[in-house]
Amino acid sequence: MVDVTILGGGPVGCFLAVILSDMGVPNVVIDRDVVPYQLPRAIVMDDEIQRAFHDHGLGEWLQQNTEPLQRGDFVGPTNEVVIGADIPPLGLQGVPPVITHYQPDLDTMLRTEAERRGSQVMWGRTAVNMVDNGSSVTTTLDNGDSVQSRWYVGCDGASSWTRKHIGLTLEDLRFDQEWLVVDAELHEGAVVDLPRGVRQYCHKERPFTFVQGVRRFRRWEFQIQEHEDSQQLNTEEGLWGLLRGMISPNTARLVRSAVYRFHAVVAPNMQKGNVFLAGDSAHQTPPFAGQGLNSGMRDALNLAWKLSFVKRGIASSNILDTYSTEREPHVRSTIAHAVDMGRLIDQLGGRVSHGVDIESGYGGTRPSPHIEAGIVVGDDPRVGHQFWYHPQVSAAVRMNGASLAVVTQENIEIPNALQRIGAQVVVAPESVQDAYAVIVRPDRYVAAVANDAHDLNSVATQLFTAYAL
Repeated sequence: MVDVTILGGGPVGCFLAVILSDMGVPNVVIDRDVVPYQLPRAIVMDDEIQRAFHDHGLGEWLQQNTEPLQRGDFVGPTNEVVIGADIPPLGLQGVPPVITHYQPDLDTMLRTEAERRGSQVMWGRTAVNMVDNGSSVTTTLDNGDSVQSRWYVGCDGASSWTRKHIGLTLEDLRFDQEWLVVDAELHEGAVVDLPRGVRQYCHKERPFTFVQGVRRFRRWEFQIQEHEDSQQLNTEEGLWGLLRGMISPNTARLVRSAVYRFHAVVAPNMQKGNVFLAGDSAHQTPPFAGQGLNSGMRDALNLAWKLSFVKRGIASSNILDTYSTEREPHVRSTIAHAVDMGRLIDQLGGRVSHGVDIESGYGGTRPSPHIEAGIVVGDDPRVGHQFWYHPQVSAAVRMNGASLAVVTQENIEIPNALQRIGAQVVVAPESVQDAYAVIVRPDRYVAAVANDAHDLNSVATQLFTAYAL
C-alpha cells in the first residue's frame, strides 16, 4: 500500500512524484511508455515553476539545460511591432521570468529523479480498472497486478482514461483552430535572420508564431486556413514552403511536425472522492501564453503539499476539497488569457475583430490569475498571489517536507493554531513591507496578511477552523 498512485509518467506525473517523495508521501507512477516521448512538445517554463524546481533540488539541471527567453512581441501585417517587451534577466522569483527547454531532456530527467527519490515506477503498464473504495483506491493493471493507495491522481493526458473512467467532463471554452507545429534544429554555425524570443506574426493571409528554443532548436506554429489540406501542408515540400525565407535545408533540419487543434477546455471539477485530475487530463489551453505544462505543474504543487499535510495528521481531509476550488478558477483565467491572445492575433492581422484589449499581448498590463477562494483569508491585494523570492522563505516552506512560513517584521511568538502545525517564522522586514506578518503556503502563495498580533491570531484561527490546519 502506498499513499498515492499516479497514472501518467509524463512531466506533470513525474514532477508530482518527485515533490511528493520530498514531502514524505510514498507514491507509485504507472505509464504505458517504457521510455519518455522523444519529440519536443512543451517548450517554455515560467519563474514560478522554475522556483519550485530550485526548491526541490532541480535548479542545477535547469541552469545547464535551459536558456532565458529575452523578448516577446506581436507584429502586424507589415511586421511592425504592435505590442511587446524585452524580458528582464530576473523576475519575481529570483530567476529568469521565462526559460526555454527541450522537453525530451526534461522528461528523462524527471523520470530519473522520481526513481532516485524513491517512487515505485511501473513503466510499460496501463490501467484497466480503478475503484475508489472510500478509504483507499484499487488500481488494476493490464498484467493483472493491482496497486492499493490512499489517493489516485490521473496525469494521463488530454484523452485521459482516468477522467472518462470516473465520469468527469471537460467544458468547452469556445476556441478551436487548426495549426501546424514545426520544430527545427539549426545546423551548427548556420547564419539565419530570426527574431529574439517569441513573436506572434499577425498576418492577414496566414498568422504564425515563432519561438526561439534552447540551444539551436526553433519552433514555428502556422495557422491552417479553412480551404487548405493540412496533410498536404504537413509534407516535406509543404513544410519547407511555409518556412521559406526563414530557414532552408542548408541551414536547418526538421525535427518534428504535427497538426494540432488548438482548443480551450477545463474540467469544472478536478476531483471525485479520492481521485484527482492534473495537467492535460483536467485542462487544455492554446499555446500562445506558453502555460499548458506550467499549469499542470501548478496542479502538482497545489495538490502535493495538501496530501502531505493530511498524511502527517496536521490537516483534515477537508483540505483536499480546496484543490479543485483553487485550481479550476486559476486555470480557467489562464486559459482565457491565452484564448484572448489567439484572438488578438487574428484581430491585429485585420482578419476579424473580437474586441480584445491589446493589453492581453506580451508586455501588456492584464493582471495575472490568482487564487480566489480556498486556503486564503482576507482582502489584502497580496493574498492569493505568489510571494516573491526570499531564500529563508524557500527554506521555511520546505521544513518537514512542507510547511507554512510566517514572514514577519521581527521575531514573534506565533498563535497556537500555527505552532501546532509546525509553521516556521522568517524575520524579513523588507519582504513584508508595511504588514505585521504574511503567511506563505508551501506552494509559495500568500494565504493571509496580518496588520497586527490580533489580526494574525484571527486569520490563523480562520485557517485552522476551516481546514484543521
